[in-house]
Amino acid sequence: FLESASHIVKGCLGAGIMSIHEGYMNGGLWASLGTTAVIGLVVPYVMYMLVISAQKLYVRLRIPRLTYPDLGEVAVATGPWPSLRRFSKAFRYSIDICLFIELFGTCCVYQIMMAQTLKQVLESVSAGAKNWNMPIRIYILIVLVPVFFLCMIRSLKFLAPFSLFADMLIGICVITSMYYSISRAVDVYDRPAYKSFPGLMNFVGVLLYSIDGVGIVLPVENNMQQPKNFKYVLCLGWTIIMFSVTLTGFFGYLGWGEECKSPITTHMPLETFTIILQFLICTVLTVTFAVSFYVPFRIVWRYIGRRYKRYRGSWESFYRGLLTIAVTILAVAYPNMIRIMIFLGNFFLAFIAFIFPAFIESLVFWNERRRGRIRYNFSF
Repeated sequence: FLESASHIVKGCLGAGIMSIHEGYMNGGLWASLGTTAVIGLVVPYVMYMLVISAQKLYVRLRIPRLTYPDLGEVAVATGPWPSLRRFSKAFRYSIDICLFIELFGTCCVYQIMMAQTLKQVLESVSAGAKNWNMPIRIYILIVLVPVFFLCMIRSLKFLAPFSLFADMLIGICVITSMYYSISRAVDVYDRPAYKSFPGLMNFVGVLLYSIDGVGIVLPVENNMQQPKNFKYVLCLGWTIIMFSVTLTGFFGYLGWGEECKSPITTHMPLETFTIILQFLICTVLTVTFAVSFYVPFRIVWRYIGRRYKRYRGSWESFYRGLLTIAVTILAVAYPNMIRIMIFLGNFFLAFIAFIFPAFIESLVFWNERRRGRIRYNFSF
């Protein structure tokens, strides 16, 4: 039970929590807080909607488990509308594309975060680095070297322990940053309650990116000994997630105001403890990058790997390197972490977290809820 809840927390909280305070800056203090409460109620409902749809199909089709793309394909292929069934593969491709772009963008975010942290650490301990004042793009290219070799590792079992350590360090960094934010906090009335509608939409994008975990609920549910208890696991995990995101964003903006920058660790004073902490974060984030890289690569390799029967391992390494370089090219071309989060949150995560699950649930339960279609499919 607790292990499953920890997987939910780990899967939802990632790089986004390091930038949620800047999202609050875009939307305004109280408008962002209210939006957090609303979205914080809707997202777990959508997650649960996806799980009960999968559980229904397990019984109906007598299959043990489904991934998110599998669920989408099967829901359309066995749905109530015969005219749509021939588009089941197309729907699966749509889910795969959105998942790939979201996870590909997450790798870009991690690489930019590593580069910014490395730049701050080196410039704080080396006068030469501070005098050179190298642009962030140079640091992104420097970071490419370790992540390139780590992405060649094909098995997650070698990376998982380091990823857990990285998550613990990120948690320590967030708590430390919150401490410094609270120490600088001003009166809540000194921060604007609401700024603008575009700013609030930017906040929504960052928030969705920070708490999205729709893609991991099915793997967690599949590995539970008692899947029927998933709703309790989700309640516990989601409570921790919302407290973490809300406190970090609220007090981060309250403390730093219009000076908010991402990641939140850039606001920590340059003391011995914080410098060591940031250096460790920069180091272990390379492993987190490699773990995050694993999923989008498997999505791509599922389609292109079948073409290579001979020298399959060599071709896999080639495409791993190619995709790692592609991530770096995008990060160098647009090294704005918060804007990438906004783009991913407002476009692709809107499909992954809301539209696709609601559509799947409508297909699975359409005949059983015919009398209450409007009521039951309102979210769609």
